[in-house]
Amino acid sequence: MLEAQFFTDTGQHREKNEDAGGIFYNQTQQQLLVLCDGMGGHKAGEVASSFVTTELQQRFENENLIEQHQAENWLRQQIKDINFQLFHYAQENPEYHGMGTTCVCALVFDKSVVVANVGDSRAYVINGRQIDQITSDHSFVNHLVLTGQISKEEAFTHPQRNIITKVMGTDKRVSPDLFIKRLNFYDYLLLCSDGLTDYVKDHDIQRQLKKEQTLEEHGNHLMQLAMDHHSKDNVTFIVAAIEGDKV
Repeated sequence: MLEAQFFTDTGQHREKNEDAGGIFYNQTQQQLLVLCDGMGGHKAGEVASSFVTTELQQRFENENLIEQHQAENWLRQQIKDINFQLFHYAQENPEYHGMGTTCVCALVFDKSVVVANVGDSRAYVINGRQIDQITSDHSFVNHLVLTGQISKEEAFTHPQRNIITKVMGTDKRVSPDLFIKRLNFYDYLLLCSDGLTDYVKDHDIQRQLKKEQTLEEHGNHLMQLAMDHHSKDNVTFIVAAIEGDKV
């Protein structure tokens, strides 16, 4: 189990917060970190992100021990099922047509973490020397990066960086990407919405988390960095401290 804190702010340019998430525990005190960034018309984004977060929370809290070899299948199945429910909920409620949400979640084990993602919300692991992105954005600009058409530096300021190529809720079927990452050698696990990473560069996030500070101080300073860089979005992230052998 990691010491973890959830931080969220509506930001300086939005009227409402369409992000959601939290830190949840099952019957055997395993830990699931969830972060969703909603999108859509009037109120629909916050409905979608809250729907997915609540469903994941309830399903996880009803579970007993999930073995590591079961974790990928468990996350994949829950996300597929919840997406199907969300899609039909939107079909039945015309005011929610077209709503969707990203989702990144991390199921924590003693020495590793299993991460699932749909969309461009990210998971990172960080230590004093480096910041490693676990997830790969489902976005137009990331496709350009992966195919060598633009650099990561160009992607950071690309005018179409807000175009997401896969989210939960807009299609009947969706399948998340799954990753397993060993936690040895890292000091922090970070899940975040693009309200942070569209405005604060990875090396600035890593520089902040190198400092000898509490989780609360790290979170407050990361939030301030997003504001100082004029984030035009809701800003949401979970910071979790990793303890254990570093050899």
